[in-house]
Amino acid sequence: MSIMSEQTGEFLTHWQSDAPRRWSRDDFAAQQEFINAAVTGREWSDWSTPGAAMQLIQASLLGTPLEESDKTDAIILAGPVVELVAPAKLLPTAAGRLNPQGRLAGIAPCLRDNSPESSLFMELAETQLWPCSVEEEIREALVDAGFDITGGSADVRFVAVPQFNRAVLRDELEFKGFRRIFDEMEKQGYDPIEIGWGELRFAVEIA
Repeated sequence: MSIMSEQTGEFLTHWQSDAPRRWSRDDFAAQQEFINAAVTGREWSDWSTPGAAMQLIQASLLGTPLEESDKTDAIILAGPVVELVAPAKLLPTAAGRLNPQGRLAGIAPCLRDNSPESSLFMELAETQLWPCSVEEEIREALVDAGFDITGGSADVRFVAVPQFNRAVLRDELEFKGFRRIFDEMEKQGYDPIEIGWGELRFAVEIA
């Protein structure tokens, strides 16, 4: 894929306005606490901003490297880019921009496991939207990118985000791609509320 799809453009257009519907205030507070603890005392780059996300997404779609920039002690990785760019592409890019013992602090929406509901959601998302990841896939991609996910300084945890399922079922999101998938699941006899949606929070360093 070399150009941004209509679905991707729609998702990006509505991401900021949809975020408060996808996550609760408690979710946001816990995310902020996690990130703050991970990068305190370090110089860090924020890859969750719209500008950084667009640069990373375009580089992924076009298959071109990012423009050269100085390395940093930490990177915050969150926002739409972690949903639209595969971990196998995004995480090595982050690793290449970190100093030795640099830290990556991330919030990555993903699925808990390969339950029947989650598996069908992923199958439909890959054809209608973009590939979604299971928690274990992100853990493996972190290791493959050179990060230590088991050492004493590592903090890697899956957190369920049930508000996502409810927001989609109530048709509260401006982006309708998820709702179309939920509707198709219901037609096939599956209950979308059982999708194991959540996020992997990780604070890891280069091994």
